[in-house]
Amino acid sequence: MPLLQDLPFAHSLLLNASYRRSDYSEPIDESTDTYGVGLEWAPIDSLKFRGSYQRAVRAPGIIELYQAQGVGLYDNDNDPCAGDVPEATLEQCALTGVTPEQYGTIVDSPAGQYNALFGGSLELTPETADSYTVGFVFQPAFLEGFSLTVDYFNIQVEDVILTIPPTITLAECINTGNPVFCDKVQRDSEGTLWLLPEAQVEALNENIGGLDTSGYDIEVAYTTPIGDMGSLVFRLNGTLLDELTTEPIAGSGSIGKYDCVGLFGPTCTTPNPEWRHMARLTWQTPWNMDLSLGWRHFDAVEVDLSDSNPLLADDFAPADAELDAQDYLDIAGAWTFMDAYTVRLGINNVLDDDPPVSSQVGTGAGNGNTYPQVYDALGRYVFVNLSAKF
Repeated sequence: MPLLQDLPFAHSLLLNASYRRSDYSEPIDESTDTYGVGLEWAPIDSLKFRGSYQRAVRAPGIIELYQAQGVGLYDNDNDPCAGDVPEATLEQCALTGVTPEQYGTIVDSPAGQYNALFGGSLELTPETADSYTVGFVFQPAFLEGFSLTVDYFNIQVEDVILTIPPTITLAECINTGNPVFCDKVQRDSEGTLWLLPEAQVEALNENIGGLDTSGYDIEVAYTTPIGDMGSLVFRLNGTLLDELTTEPIAGSGSIGKYDCVGLFGPTCTTPNPEWRHMARLTWQTPWNMDLSLGWRHFDAVEVDLSDSNPLLADDFAPADAELDAQDYLDIAGAWTFMDAYTVRLGINNVLDDDPPVSSQVGTGAGNGNTYPQVYDALGRYVFVNLSAKF
């Protein structure tokens, strides 16, 4: 809805709003409200400010509800109750199911992998999120073709549908004796958490306390003609991550929160670099051909076990605790002929850089001591594509 237009200090002022009512049947059996409001104010033609608030609701999906429950593996440095001289006391280990006879005789996992019960749950309820954004778009008249966009985002999710990491469940049971955690730990007849199938730490889907994230999305774009040779287009999209905080149980003073910015590992799982970007320079030729050079960057990250937060920290300092910063160069070209046909050819990771590896990469989120969903695990990648419009 336009509120003001073509006035002094109000080139435009726009209001947008939305509302949705949702009614879910079994097994959720709840009604929810989703709504949002936003303002866009351009005091002059070349500068626009914008801000918004949204209440979002997400009902659990079919997989989250009905995924078959089964035992899988999770990674941990060690079982504090295993070994000849356990790290935890007998009283602490008894909270996890260790008997006096087993204490000091439990065999630890030589692979650092333990059993956990994963799967869906019919006890899930919708998660809700409050999202706040504020930013600006700057397109100066004195620099034609240039634009700068900066947006700050702050997203706070309550009752988020996740699993409490088994590492935290075990540690909190030992440290606090809280039955919320201790009831999820089941040892086998040998006292281990890995040797026999009945050994497991429950890690089913549930509505945990919350997840908060904030940061900045930045986009820089510039297009300039180069005479009869077409034009050059530069674009950079980057994210500066300021916070990625998980609260396993809402309002629990003994549990607290942990922030995974700049970390990876058994609890934070995939790498969460503080800064990442994708930059691309494209030559738009006058011959129906575009040639581009891309640069992907990921900041370095450290294993969460080295963090000072007691929910993450461990007593050891691994030699390969860091995944180095990564930079990848990509080239691509596209040629359109006969108006309806386009050939695309490109090479990703031109320099064939290997992905960073670490023995601290878990088998769940990671693969082959790295994270192929983040880094280029296959090295140089060549592709060709032909498309036709009819």
